Amino acid sequence: MKKTVCALLCAALAVTLACPAFAAEQPAEVNEAGAYLRERGVYRGDSTGSLMLDKGLTRAEMAAVITRLHGEGEVNPEHYTWACYFTDVPAWAKPYVGYCIANLLVSGYDSSRYGPNDPVNPAMACTVVFRCCGYADGEGSAWSYSTACDYAVSQGLISPATAQSPTITRGEMAVLIRRALQKQEAGQQTPPPVAVEAQAGAYQTHPDGSITISADSWSREDFSQQANPAVFTGYYTRELYNAIRQTLVDYGNQDSPDYRFAYTMVAKGDAYSAVKNVVGRMSGVLRYEHYAPKNLANYWQYLDYYAVDAKVQESYREPLEFIQPVIAEANQLASDREKVEYLHDYLCTLLAYEEGAKAMPPQAFAPHIGELKANCGAYAVDFKFLCSAVDIPCFTISTDIHTWNMVYVDGKWLHVDVSLNDLTHSRAILLSEDYPRKIDQAPEATAFIKELLVPGSTK
Repeated sequence: MKKTVCALLCAALAVTLACPAFAAEQPAEVNEAGAYLRERGVYRGDSTGSLMLDKGLTRAEMAAVITRLHGEGEVNPEHYTWACYFTDVPAWAKPYVGYCIANLLVSGYDSSRYGPNDPVNPAMACTVVFRCCGYADGEGSAWSYSTACDYAVSQGLISPATAQSPTITRGEMAVLIRRALQKQEAGQQTPPPVAVEAQAGAYQTHPDGSITISADSWSREDFSQQANPAVFTGYYTRELYNAIRQTLVDYGNQDSPDYRFAYTMVAKGDAYSAVKNVVGRMSGVLRYEHYAPKNLANYWQYLDYYAVDAKVQESYREPLEFIQPVIAEANQLASDREKVEYLHDYLCTLLAYEEGAKAMPPQAFAPHIGELKANCGAYAVDFKFLCSAVDIPCFTISTDIHTWNMVYVDGKWLHVDVSLNDLTHSRAILLSEDYPRKIDQAPEATAFIKELLVPGSTK
């Protein structure tokens, strides 16, 4: 949802009014701007109530101001502490710096240093206000860090005297924000959105088009706050959850040239195998795979870099086309429970159980005569393919000798064993809450997958 303040600020930065630029910041205007931002919760005073408008602004204080401005008081910055990977940021400021990093509003000096106590200069102040509006900081934009002050002066947002000062005060920052809002009140129209090149935080883009990373984990949002914290054990960390969940949420946007994959670091060996197993168990129509961007210049420094790509693999396109009449019929049904039952019965008409035989989606969902032989694993993969085609969360679950499915229906995770039901000509395990005498060989991974597909579903 586009934030009201951002919309107002975007309007302020888009077009120059056909009137002279605002005069230099006067004491009365500074006080009015401070009171204006205090009323909106953006500025907070000290223990005596003073807004300290004549004092300088540090980079840590700037992060707090920008968090309240951009978040409009609707976000809890504590949810973003994870995103502050700098080692020099004090505890009180980590949530604010984390929020700004996660939302690509600020960047550090390097991978470990933010400089929280450094004074804010006018270029920094203008830059972060512009970033609140979603404007790109880079080649091809209307401004850059080095020209931000000149652009702000041309828009009447700061005075030339302020632009030339070595630092900016809290009062001058307040005026900068308030003047931008005054532009909107004067009748400016919100400009079209400008594509954002993700450069702040963990990704840095270079003139040759290559990118480097400077943090061990990165995602646009801390989705792990929505999940049951009990699932974060062993290899299954919050950082991994955010990396995979971001891909699920972002599907359809990855082909954009401005897109940046969420990622984390996963050590080779058992950890990598465990993670690969998780994404494999989730794959249906979409296949989830380890992804590394071709233009990642310092990949050799991060051999454990792990991002997840989501695509319909080429061999699944014809099967997906083949089942469209079945999917259309399923979608006519009133409930997900009815859809699952319909898809279960359909798959039973295509396959017959035989140990060791495999009829995967390219074979099962294609013209053929008679029933195809398939083992339990093939049944489970084919059923997962069908469920994902109608947007019903589904994954595979296994013991050391058997595989079946879990689906999310009626607000809970339920068991479906198509191969067993087909073999016994029954519906013994169809949307069952329990599976008697079957022991999940990877219960921690199963709980993690449930939360990835449906956050909060194991609480």
